[in-house]
Amino acid sequence: IIIFFITVSMMMAQNGDLSGVVYYNYQYDFTKDAVNDDSGFSLDRVYLTYQKNISDVLSYKFQADVGQLSTIDDISMTNSGVTFSTKKTQYVMYLKNAKVDWKTSIGKITIGLQGMNVFNVVEKTWGFRFLEKSPMDLHKFSSSADLGLGYSGSISNMHYSFMLTNGSGYKKTDNDKYKKISTQFVYGEKQLVKADGYNAGLIYTLDFYDVDPETTKNKMVFGAFGGYAGHGLRIGGEFDRYIDSGSSITKQIIATYASYKILDNLEGLIYYDMYNANLNAENDSQNYLIAGLNYYATKGLIVTPNIRFTTFANEDDSHIMFKMNFQFKF
Repeated sequence: IIIFFITVSMMMAQNGDLSGVVYYNYQYDFTKDAVNDDSGFSLDRVYLTYQKNISDVLSYKFQADVGQLSTIDDISMTNSGVTFSTKKTQYVMYLKNAKVDWKTSIGKITIGLQGMNVFNVVEKTWGFRFLEKSPMDLHKFSSSADLGLGYSGSISNMHYSFMLTNGSGYKKTDNDKYKKISTQFVYGEKQLVKADGYNAGLIYTLDFYDVDPETTKNKMVFGAFGGYAGHGLRIGGEFDRYIDSGSSITKQIIATYASYKILDNLEGLIYYDMYNANLNAENDSQNYLIAGLNYYATKGLIVTPNIRFTTFANEDDSHIMFKMNFQFKF
C-alpha cells in the first residue's frame, strides 16, 4: 500500500489524472437470528485510478482496488453438495489495472492487467456498481480483470473485442499453461449510462485446465444481452450460461434491470436475477431482487435507500435486507 501511494504521488507530479470512488453502506438484516446477523456499517470498495495520455495514440492506466478479503467461515451440506460459507474479515489492496492502450490504424491494442470484456457493457447498462455487481460478476462467471493482451475496434455501429489472458484473474498469479480466450460483439451504444440509444451483444469465453496429467477439461461461458436508454428510462437484460466439463456443472443467469429519472436528482431503480448454481441438480436456484431510489445529493455523492429480497428453491424462508448505499466520487 505504501509503495502504491508513493508511486501515485510521483505520478501526480507528471500532470496525469488521479480519481477515486468509494462505496459505503449501512444494512439492516430483517431475517437475522442469534447466529447470523449481517446488520451494520461497511466499506464495500475503494478504487484509486491514475491515467495519462502519453500521445494521441498511447495512454496508460493504473488502478488499485481496495476491498474486503473473504475467508471460509463454515461448511454446510445442501441437496447439491457442499456449500462453503464465507466471511469478510479484513481490507486488502489489489492492483486491478496496469495497462497500456495503443491506438493503431487497425484497432486498439491493450497490453497488461486490464478489465475483461465479458460484462463491461452490461455493467454500463445496469449502471449502479456501488449498489451491486452486474450479474456475471456477482455470480463469478468471470473475473473482472486479468493479465494478457486485448484487441478491440469497430466497424460503423458494430464493436468487437478479443482477449487472450491467463484466466486466473487479477487476484491470483497464473497457475497453468493454458490461456483464456474471451470475445465480445456489440451492436449499438456501449455506454447507455452516459448516452441514449440501444445495444445488443454476444459474449463467449473458453478456458482449459488439467484434471490430471492425462485429462484436460474446459470452462466455457456464453451469453446474450441487450439494453435501451431514452426519455429518462434505462432498461437491460441478459442470459448467461457457464459450463464446466470437468465437474459437469452448468450454471445459468437470467437477469433484468431498469432505472427511471423521476426528477433531475431522484431516480427509481430495480434489479432482478434468477440464478441457478447447477442446472443438473434439483432445488439449486435462487431469485434476487433489489428496489430502491437514487438521490443525487450533490456533485460526487449519491445516496440510495433500497430493499433486497432473496428467495431459495431449497428453503421456505426468504432473506430480506434494507440497505442505505453511498457512492462518493472525487
